[in-house]
Amino acid sequence: MRPRDLAILGSLLVFTTGTGFMQSISKTTHTLYLGEEKVWVDIYERTGADITLLNLHDNENTAVEAGLAFIEKYGGRLIELRHGRGREVVVRVNGILHRFDPNRMFSDVGLRASLKYFNNNSDEIFAIAAAFRDSVTKLIAVRKGMVVIAIHNNTPDKMTINDFRPGGWYGNDTRKVSINHQQDSDNFFVVTQEDLFAALSISGYNVALIAQKPPDRGMFSDYCIRLEALNVTVEAEQGKKVNQEEMLEVLWEILREKKNNISIK
Repeated sequence: MRPRDLAILGSLLVFTTGTGFMQSISKTTHTLYLGEEKVWVDIYERTGADITLLNLHDNENTAVEAGLAFIEKYGGRLIELRHGRGREVVVRVNGILHRFDPNRMFSDVGLRASLKYFNNNSDEIFAIAAAFRDSVTKLIAVRKGMVVIAIHNNTPDKMTINDFRPGGWYGNDTRKVSINHQQDSDNFFVVTQEDLFAALSISGYNVALIAQKPPDRGMFSDYCIRLEALNVTVEAEQGKKVNQEEMLEVLWEILREKKNNISIK
C-alpha cells in the first residue's frame, strides 16, 4: 500500500436528537486506511462555543462521553479516532500488524520513535503512518489562536500528575507542576499557557505546565505549541465521567473569563 493510497473515502452525515430547545449534534465520519486497516474519524459538532475537543485513543471512552455532554451543553466540535484496536493505531500490511501511539505522531521524530518502540523500523510503514497523520491533522485543522482540548483517560496509578514532577516520566517536559493531595492524582490538567496554569492551580486542581521547548516526542501538545494554538489536556480516570465533566466545566469557565478567541453563539 503506497502512502497516496491512504485517503479519506467519504463522509457520512448523521443528526442525533438534542435535548429540549437545543440544536442537535451532527456527526460526520471520515474513513482512513493504513494499509489494510481502517480508522474512522468521527467529528461531532453543534453550534455554540468555538472550541475543539480531541480524543486520540480509542479505548478512552469516558473522555468521549464527557466530551459529548460538553458540546451538547455548550456547542463546539469533538473529534474521535475509532478503530477497535485499543490505545494504539495499527498499520496492517500483508496481514502483519504494526502499532504506533497516535499521540506521538505529530512530528516525524516522535512517529519514528513510537514505531521503533513497537519494533517497527520499516520506511514503508513510516510513510503510511505519516500519510495517516497528515490526513488527521487536516481534519483537526489547528490554527493560530485556536482552542483545542485533548481529552484522555487513564487507569488507576498508571499515569498520574506525579509523572510530571522532577524525575518523573514527563519531568523534563514540564516547567511547573501544582499538586493538590486532596484530589485524585489520576485526574489532572496539562496546559501550555502560564495563566491557565495559575487559574487551575488556584481552583485546586492538579495541573502541569509544559516547557516552552519540550523534548520532541511528537505529542499533540507540542504540535499546538508550534502552531501557537491554545491547548489543554484534560486527563481523568477511566469510568469517572462525572469527574471529567466537572473538569471540563471548570476549564470552560476559566477560558470564558480569559476570552481567548472563544465565542458563545
